[in-house]
Amino acid sequence: MSSIHFTLAQIEAFVAVCASNNLSKAASKLNKNRTTISELISLLEINLGYDLFIRAKKPLQLTLEGKQLYTQACLFLQQVSIFDQFAMQLPKQLKQTLTICYDCFIPHSFIERLLCHFTDQQIELNLLNIDRLHAEKMLLEDKADIGIYPALNRIINTEFTWCAIGTIELGIYANQHFFTEKSERISMLELASTNQLVPFAELSYQLIQMLKISDKLQHVTNIELLKQLLNNKKGWSILPIHLFDMAYKEITRFDTELWDKGAMLNIVSICKPTNNKQLQQFIDQISRLY
Repeated sequence: MSSIHFTLAQIEAFVAVCASNNLSKAASKLNKNRTTISELISLLEINLGYDLFIRAKKPLQLTLEGKQLYTQACLFLQQVSIFDQFAMQLPKQLKQTLTICYDCFIPHSFIERLLCHFTDQQIELNLLNIDRLHAEKMLLEDKADIGIYPALNRIINTEFTWCAIGTIELGIYANQHFFTEKSERISMLELASTNQLVPFAELSYQLIQMLKISDKLQHVTNIELLKQLLNNKKGWSILPIHLFDMAYKEITRFDTELWDKGAMLNIVSICKPTNNKQLQQFIDQISRLY
């Protein structure tokens, strides 16, 4: 890139002097003293290698080169103004892409509402169906903006802030012929002694406290595969009831000694602490859409 033979201050001084034909008026307009304006013009002429003004005449008159340069200088300052306005508006503009992480416990109908809502605002959503541990890592690395997950009933550390957005209901599901007991309620003993399918790659301590009943855990993160295993009598699972809004083959919901009325699980949005008002607006919108 070739060297630049002027500064923005020099061009501003040049245009101001041209417009007023007077150094003192130009200085007043730019809130500078007369000597500074004179020095800026002189340095510009030295850098360019030719005179811009005929100083022997009063008021100041432009040289032929000065007249040609004046038109270009005005266009240049217009572009500078446009650039300045664009640059200053960037922090105020809505982010065009938002990355949201969630897992299978979050209703698809809710995710679809988010997609429609932000599409209407011309905001593209990256929707990542991943486990919470992975999502928290992405949030810390600024690779994601918001996570939507079941609450873990613990105090979130200072790395994250959270906002409650709603609840989901959980139920126990298995093939209707899976359990040997024929009573109306399945005992905790039978649940504990049979294979429990878990839709997570791993369980945090809090999830273990909430979801683990059996000593025999099988981790299956693909929900469709997990449903097939349930239907094929390979185990039972604690799942959100919204996954079975439509009947799936021979899978049914069971009452148990402790789960006859189901269990409610709080859903929260999590993100890194931030003063970004725009991100907080997104979170507020998410809460209203749940």
